[in-house]
Amino acid sequence: MLSAADSFTPIPRLPQELVDHIIDHLYDDFTTLNSCSLVCHAWRPTSLLHIFSKLSLKVISTVSPSELCRRLYRLLSSSPSVCSYIRELDVLEGSQLGTQVAPHVVLTGSQSVIWVTTDRTLPHIFRKLTHLKRLDFGAQSATIQWSKMQPPARSAVRQMLSLSTLTYVRLAFWNFASFWDLSSLISCCKNLQDLALSNITFGQQPGYPVDLPGTPPVLSDLQEEVVLASEPCQCRLYFLTVEHVSSAPFGDWLLGPESSLDLTSLRELRVALFNDIDFVKRLVARAGSLERFHFKMGASDPHPFDLSTNYNLRSIKLTLEDAAVALSWVMALLGSISTTNALESVYLEFYTPLKDMTDGWEGLDALFSREEFNGLKQVEIGLFALSTSPEYIRVTESLAGLSSRGVVRFYRLGLKNQRSNQQLTPRTSRSEPS
Repeated sequence: MLSAADSFTPIPRLPQELVDHIIDHLYDDFTTLNSCSLVCHAWRPTSLLHIFSKLSLKVISTVSPSELCRRLYRLLSSSPSVCSYIRELDVLEGSQLGTQVAPHVVLTGSQSVIWVTTDRTLPHIFRKLTHLKRLDFGAQSATIQWSKMQPPARSAVRQMLSLSTLTYVRLAFWNFASFWDLSSLISCCKNLQDLALSNITFGQQPGYPVDLPGTPPVLSDLQEEVVLASEPCQCRLYFLTVEHVSSAPFGDWLLGPESSLDLTSLRELRVALFNDIDFVKRLVARAGSLERFHFKMGASDPHPFDLSTNYNLRSIKLTLEDAAVALSWVMALLGSISTTNALESVYLEFYTPLKDMTDGWEGLDALFSREEFNGLKQVEIGLFALSTSPEYIRVTESLAGLSSRGVVRFYRLGLKNQRSNQQLTPRTSRSEPS
């Protein structure tokens, strides 16, 4: 007669790799992830990774920013293992702050001050994030002034940037005393692959709402900065965004021998309203591996470009806002394409009154009929007009030759107040290289 022990059939265990893969599909279902983290020890790491992978410090609140940062610091200090799960950090300076550990876990509070440069706990939080892969540090309704940060905060930022795990950095609405401050900050990075600079200014900014008193430098912070600066490392960059950067000398540094960035493997370049067109031309020429190019040139006069040496160029996107030079810019850039290019996609955004662009569309249609564009698989043309307006219809009829190939899509651009005058449209690829 069998005993109870002999009749017991153990429950089969799934391989851990399969369990992790199943939990991965719950990445945005935080209620279920919380439940999974309590099932057993084997389920806990993957569940917590998705719960805490992105940390956001930004606007929303009913508690002071200092209190919110203290709560977060206590959490990271009491549960150190959480630090290793945080892979993305999003810091947003502004009139308010909210701490959002995950979309479903929000510590809310309210305070109407500039807080990044004044909070004493924030640098300690930065130092605990040792596994970051992505850093997005920006502002809204304010400008982050590097010179206003206290030495411990600057040192903590440098330490974050020096993490070998960090591959993506975006800085938006920052002010530096000189472009050397920015270049020395970027030089801290050891494995940077994707860099985005947006609305960066240089020099003293008058009227800054918080005038911090001068504080003597902390010796340990200065020593640490010297150590970081003494370990130069050139990072191979794959993705670069430069929009509204107001210093031509920064462009010279970026392309010069002192730069910490290797641009020869650049695959995607996005440039908007940079005040030195010659820099853009040199940058494109340097990027021999360039596959995707998005250019927003503003009101500058057309310059001759040579894209024929960018043999891997597969996609080009142009955002145009000046009716007087819009088509001339398109002809100058697309006219430099040769049969050696591998161009597959062209995207044109005309944020211009079509009534001011009566000539030139037939020339663009003729350009697309050239042998160099035989490999096109997709052309998208956005027009700032109603699709039923005579101007819109006239443009589509003028490009009849292109339309007959079955690769073009015309569409209406958004309202004028939705124009991308502060930021480029989203990137055309993921920021992680394959």
